[in-house]
Amino acid sequence: MVDIKSAKRQSISMTAQQTDLKEHIQSREFFNQINNALPKGDLTAKRYISACLTAIAVTPKLQQCNINSVLKAMMESARYGLEPNSPLSEAALIPFGNNVQFLIEYRGLMKLAWNTGMLKTLDFDKVCENDHFVYKKTTKGIEFEHTPNLLTDRGLPYAYYALAELKNGGVAYQVMSKDDVIKHAKQFSRAYSTKSSPWQTDFDAMAFKTVIRQLCDKKLPKATTEHGILMNEAAHIDDFPEDEVRHTVIQEADEELNTTEVEYQEDNSTATIPPDFEETSEEDSEQEQMTIKG
Repeated sequence: MVDIKSAKRQSISMTAQQTDLKEHIQSREFFNQINNALPKGDLTAKRYISACLTAIAVTPKLQQCNINSVLKAMMESARYGLEPNSPLSEAALIPFGNNVQFLIEYRGLMKLAWNTGMLKTLDFDKVCENDHFVYKKTTKGIEFEHTPNLLTDRGLPYAYYALAELKNGGVAYQVMSKDDVIKHAKQFSRAYSTKSSPWQTDFDAMAFKTVIRQLCDKKLPKATTEHGILMNEAAHIDDFPEDEVRHTVIQEADEELNTTEVEYQEDNSTATIPPDFEETSEEDSEQEQMTIKG
């Protein structure tokens, strides 16, 4: 007679592939690769690996994907210094079939812009029918003024913008009419009109992402610093198709959570505690390389 309780436990035990993925992430080799890939900043390799372990715990489909694809996406996210699948919403690892796609979200793009050290302020908003708005290009410069109507209904939005005040005193603007945003979306989004597309479910967020990306790509100064290069590269990544993939994956995950009951084992297979590695300094890394060469 089949032991039903035992069968249930076995059915949710980690597969060999899932175990291999977790072991790879917790390995010293992966730690060193992440440590070397991360740009200068507050994000440490230990914290990043903890974020990766959390990502595979809260997104089980990642554990079913090709291991090399998952690790590659994690390395790509580390190179930009963005935590994947975290509450910060900086970047996302999206299961797509057997592979994983890396996506920079608009908050991640804003972080990269801030990290360049060029900005004094960074803002974005929509312009509605009942707002006071002035955007005029003249030979003396750009006239820009926006006062949102907070006393009554703002009305329907008809434009979106992002602006950045530079530390050198200049100001960069990116203003797009709603029609221009829609035209841009239809050009890059293959499923713009589908019901599941985020363009239909959260148009404002997608419009904000569009103007921020255009601001970083076309209006902000180009810098040859490490963070400047990362921002320039990120601004050239057009991720509209991936947004739709993510939206679909999230919908499928919600449906599974609503229809499937999962009995967890008492082990710590989904624990997100990173391996207890000591942080490696640049001097230690150089010394280690000299030892290997010797």
